[in-house]
Amino acid sequence: MAVPLVAYPPLPRHPTRLIRTVTMWKQTGIAGMLVLLLLNLSLAQSYNETEVKAAFLYHFVSYVEWPARAFDIPSAPFVIGVLGKSPVLEALREAVRGKSVQGRALVVRQVSVGQELRQCHLLFIPASEAKQLPRVLEVLGDAPVLLVGESEGFAQRGGIINFFLEQNKVRFEINPDAARRINLNLSSKLLRLARVVKSS
Repeated sequence: MAVPLVAYPPLPRHPTRLIRTVTMWKQTGIAGMLVLLLLNLSLAQSYNETEVKAAFLYHFVSYVEWPARAFDIPSAPFVIGVLGKSPVLEALREAVRGKSVQGRALVVRQVSVGQELRQCHLLFIPASEAKQLPRVLEVLGDAPVLLVGESEGFAQRGGIINFFLEQNKVRFEINPDAARRINLNLSSKLLRLARVVKSS
């Protein structure tokens, strides 16, 4: 579904300002249109793929409901993990600095495969770490962790959301069955904007 960008405040051409602009829009009532707007960003128009993906990750949190068991205490922070090394890590840290979601502070951590994965609520697995997915799934079990990747077949092999490029724009696909298996409730608004896939 295409939305004409001319009807909305202009996106910054300078990629380092993208996250700040997305945050500002969330605070001024345009949050409902942000995913649509991000889907219309052309990477050929000076937009940085890393920053766009970080903006998506930050915004996905608003469209997912986690079970109460995902948080040890009412004041527990919301933890976004990045597996291994990825430029998305710093972009995410920029995105969440001083921010909160659903009344919880946002924390971004670089993580490795181990029990610390179960402390995450959203885990981004970059393409360079895609081979770790089977081990990640083994460690997590039924832990309610939203797995997001950027490699072909990720969502069909146990991941939940996967980024891909189409016509030089960042798109995403979702495996709703994988989300339901671990009691994550995905907004119908998010599903309508995604390419829905099933486990292979």
